[in-house]
Amino acid sequence: MQYIPVRGQEKYCNMIRDISGAEDKNKEVPDYVEATIFNKEDAVIMVGNFADVKTEAEKSKINHVTKWYKPWFYKHVESVLEKGESEEYIPLREYLLRHDKAIFWVLESMIPFGNHPLFLFLLGWMLPPKPAFMKLTTTATVRAMTFTKQVFQDIILPINKLEEQINKSHELFDTYPVLVYPCRIYDHGKHIGQLRAPRPDQMVPGTNYGMFNDLGVYGVPRLVRERKPWDAVTAMRKMEDFTRSVGGYHFLYADTFLTREEFEEMFDTTAYEVVRRKYFAEGAFPHLYDKTKPEIDVVAVGKAYINPLS
Repeated sequence: MQYIPVRGQEKYCNMIRDISGAEDKNKEVPDYVEATIFNKEDAVIMVGNFADVKTEAEKSKINHVTKWYKPWFYKHVESVLEKGESEEYIPLREYLLRHDKAIFWVLESMIPFGNHPLFLFLLGWMLPPKPAFMKLTTTATVRAMTFTKQVFQDIILPINKLEEQINKSHELFDTYPVLVYPCRIYDHGKHIGQLRAPRPDQMVPGTNYGMFNDLGVYGVPRLVRERKPWDAVTAMRKMEDFTRSVGGYHFLYADTFLTREEFEEMFDTTAYEVVRRKYFAEGAFPHLYDKTKPEIDVVAVGKAYINPLS
């Protein structure tokens, strides 16, 4: 795993596009690419490739990032901004679970001292809290606060709009770090799946795919941290409008504020509707929109919790 600190938004956005092959189909791309953006101008790009560790020198560079006493992974990445470019080996399973211990960085708002070496050494083995336990103990008030006082969103957006994505996230949420994971969306023709074919300007020249990225925004917005009013509904509606305007998609595990018409504008449900009718699912099983929309009235709840003391 290679860690590359980058200063300047234009520079790190161009580097992400270049490394991921977004502008050159012949570009030799690594097995893994991701970026952690710590503010609008500072990011660390991670470039990973599968490797067999053979020599003693290589073995000495193995980092078991999921050990209970190890710092939270994003803090480890952040240290690269000061230390400079570096390289290490991470066992594959541990890389895949690298953000589990701190639930990315959300745990910091729950346990501010959770990354302290003494806490990690004595109690780090207890992390992360079990999601099933947290859901079991979630009251109506806590459920309301999961989207009115925090942001949990993964959004697929075209990578040629990366600067605009980051600026929009900063404008609406102003919470960091933010994650960027490049990915491809292929053009399989019309009405083949729920993701629409990439627009012409999103296509990688000479290919049948466009380069997109997952924008991961998790945490407490700046206005909430400053105990100022924050309108979660308005912020998320603006983010959804932006996402639709550039041909992107919201992950449906998160709370969405889309109307049925907006949902069908974002996702291509043509084939889905054909299959529902063919197999008599209408009236028997809920529609995808109904299954994924929040179980509470997010607009009403959002308005009720704008006040920081709510």
